[in-house]
Amino acid sequence: MRYAIPPGARLKVLTVSGKVHVVAEDRSDVEIDPPERRIENSDDGHVMETHSKSTNLQIRVPTGMNVSVGTVSGNVELEGRFGTIKASTISGQVRIGDTQGDADIRSISGNIDVGDCRGRCRANTKSGHIIISHVTHALKATTMAGNIEAGIAGGDDVEIKTISGRVAVRVDPGRQPKARLRSLSGRVRCDCPQGGDFSLSASTISGSIEVLER
Repeated sequence: MRYAIPPGARLKVLTVSGKVHVVAEDRSDVEIDPPERRIENSDDGHVMETHSKSTNLQIRVPTGMNVSVGTVSGNVELEGRFGTIKASTISGQVRIGDTQGDADIRSISGNIDVGDCRGRCRANTKSGHIIISHVTHALKATTMAGNIEAGIAGGDDVEIKTISGRVAVRVDPGRQPKARLRSLSGRVRCDCPQGGDFSLSASTISGSIEVLER
């Protein structure tokens, strides 16, 4: 089933269980599969919303569309390049492609994987690894049990925290962070030139910390 998009509308997907797969591609409408699942427009036309209890959903949207996804138990995969992203799950993996704007990803139990975020990025999981290929602006990444890997442009401050896990950060060439690195039980290494371009804070209780130039 295909739906016309009101000007400026964002897509909101809510599901209890089942995988949510959203693909951003070269198109001008929104298509949902299975077709019996319907998408409703809000009264003001700012939100296109769909609900599901236990069905796997595949939705195709135009490149650059703003999307938010919330699920209780199920994986979330957003493939392609989006505008801004919000994604949350209690039990499931979250995999995000690229964003032109900000990304806010949260999971209680599951890994988080993000491609190129050209805005600010916030990633939080209680139990799982966080991998972020590249962030242009501010980054805040937190997990209790898991590794954190991130590539950063150094356009804004970075805060990384894990209790039990390894931290690996790659900084774009030419950017010099003011780094504050702390590990209670692990090796700390910073081969990136120090300066004052942006603040880089990374901490772990059990694990190593490595900061290198990309």
